Amino acid sequence: MNGYSTKMKDIFYQYVVGLYHNIPINVYGGFVLVFLVGIMYMLSAFGLKRGLKHIAMLLLIEYVLLLFCSTVLFRKASAVIWGYDFHPFWSYAAIRQGFYSLISENIMNVVVFVPVGILLGIAIQTIKWWQALLIGCGISICIEVLQFVTHRGFSEFDDVFHNSLGCLIGFWIYRLFVASSSRLILSVNLRL
Repeated sequence: MNGYSTKMKDIFYQYVVGLYHNIPINVYGGFVLVFLVGIMYMLSAFGLKRGLKHIAMLLLIEYVLLLFCSTVLFRKASAVIWGYDFHPFWSYAAIRQGFYSLISENIMNVVVFVPVGILLGIAIQTIKWWQALLIGCGISICIEVLQFVTHRGFSEFDDVFHNSLGCLIGFWIYRLFVASSSRLILSVNLRL
């Protein structure tokens, strides 16, 4: 089991490094600069409570742009990794046939979209679960279509499914946090 978990950690590390290593450092610097200026502006213009929602929206936009940068814009075009497979859940059949590296790829496709769901919940507090799911699905479809058109990745239904699932999980994490913090605040108020 220890050898397996070490191998999984290596696969996760390679996946994350593979996503972000092609993005030039000045792009990251631009994201940080826009975020810092945005924080200052939004807090001064909207105050703390409303400003936090706007900051979450800015962070959401920047995170989605970073996803586009890592999966499409700064990924090198290659015939080796270009292609498509729109058969639903083909990766699970491949895993059963011994392609175990797809397990970590599927997990990472879920994990990478969890922040999208969390930030959607913070930025748009009235959003419903199905709206968050549709937004996550739409972002993922855009990425897959751009990867196919630009020859910068492997377009597949499974990625859309896992990304959408990650967005939904992130949304529910946000909802659980809000519900638990509301109960905590209510119990403290009742004791007073």
